[in-house]
Amino acid sequence: MTLMANSRASCVWVVLLFSIVASMVGSSSFGVDAFSAAAVPKNVIKMEETVRRYFQGVNDKDPEMIRSCFADEATIRDVCGINDSQRTVQAQDLVDRCMDFLTAHPDCVVKFHYGPECGRGSNWVVAHWYETGTWSGESCGLAPTNKPMAVEGQTRFLVDPEKNVITDFVVTRTFTEWEQAFLEKQHATSEK
Repeated sequence: MTLMANSRASCVWVVLLFSIVASMVGSSSFGVDAFSAAAVPKNVIKMEETVRRYFQGVNDKDPEMIRSCFADEATIRDVCGINDSQRTVQAQDLVDRCMDFLTAHPDCVVKFHYGPECGRGSNWVVAHWYETGTWSGESCGLAPTNKPMAVEGQTRFLVDPEKNVITDFVVTRTFTEWEQAFLEKQHATSEK
């Protein structure tokens, strides 16, 4: 009889504890606000999906999928690059550059530490990503070293909420050995 009473009391405590935890999940008690997935505006979900589709295109090595994520032109600011100024480029140039990178790193895989997630009241979608792979392909006249590659960065993508295309992005990142060699080659060619 005592064992059964203790079991019932334990069950009551488990149910009570579960109820308390369940009520806290939707509140600020866990640092999570009541802004549930059901309350996320559809345009926010579509903007995040646009950025996810871009990264999926990279993982799939699919230039058409990558291209579909950008407006005809996009403004880029590579904060860590040699030229950290803002510049506007044709979307196809972005795709070509991405495919050069993927040719050099054919086993490249992008994963996320965070995001893509749209900021509150903003059209900026943020992703903290990392890539792994191997420089095993020849690309842009650079012979592969067959060394492993691991880089990461954070990118803010400005997504047009009506057209669901990326119009601007700001990148803060580390560089691969191939990218450094490519930049050195470009620099040497421009000095001639």
